[in-house]
Amino acid sequence: MNKRIITIILALSAVCSGAVAQPKNATCPVPGDRGVGKITVVDTTRIRVWYAFNADNVKDVNTYIDQQRLDIGKRVNKYYSDFLFRSDSLLAAWSKAHPGARTVPNSFTMSNGGKKEGTWSEYEYSDLFISNGKLTEYATMPMWLGKYNAYYTEPYPLQQWKMGAETQTILGHRCQKATCHWRGRDFVAWFAPDIPVKAGPWKFGGLPGLILKLQDTAGVYRFEAVQISSRPYPIYKYDFKAYRASTREKVWKMQKTFNENWFKAADYHKASVDAAGNVVMGEAVSKFTPFEPLEKE
Repeated sequence: MNKRIITIILALSAVCSGAVAQPKNATCPVPGDRGVGKITVVDTTRIRVWYAFNADNVKDVNTYIDQQRLDIGKRVNKYYSDFLFRSDSLLAAWSKAHPGARTVPNSFTMSNGGKKEGTWSEYEYSDLFISNGKLTEYATMPMWLGKYNAYYTEPYPLQQWKMGAETQTILGHRCQKATCHWRGRDFVAWFAPDIPVKAGPWKFGGLPGLILKLQDTAGVYRFEAVQISSRPYPIYKYDFKAYRASTREKVWKMQKTFNENWFKAADYHKASVDAAGNVVMGEAVSKFTPFEPLEKE
């Protein structure tokens, strides 16, 4: 048994053994390789927004579950993980510099930043593209479940909002309150009318201004803008040709299933090493983890 396999088994045990204690943020291991192929430029940003996702302290990036980006272009909007994109970029640069390598350093595949580094979340491992009134999600599944990588398209915007009178200032912008009930949860959003873009974090949008802060009323999911830039950045898209066409309902069910019992879904077995150093597969593992998805239905 080589050191890499031992490292993976130990990491999986550490990652998933603590998941039950955090029902709001169920965890399972990240895929070793997203397998997204080549990258192309599909647009240029007019505005880029960085959001803290489920942060304990928005001033400390190490307390985030993820740091995410909203790229607003002339034709295309993209929402994705900043942590993961930077990790992918480092991996791509390393692979280019080591074309003959058969493996990559664990630091590229087992860590992606934030307080839950090394763990998978569909909110981090999904790339959302919005254009022409449609939203497409490219969903990357956790370790050993890459065969289920998929994409689907649905209409956008998705929410029906009610305007409120309250205001608060976020990043120097006077924001107005709006509320909605969407897919089983009640949400409160704060949008900036002086940034007349009908977009926001994750799949939220449709308000007469950029959403800078959003959370559900139960306090399970939170997004807050921490930086805004009007510099032109390229908006990239990977080659997702290996991802299979699906529906939101099917992708949602898979993500929920994998969060609740990754071990069973991945057909994970206990392993040991015999006297000769060979890996001996043992009994199958099944561990249920309580999970509260952002979209409850």
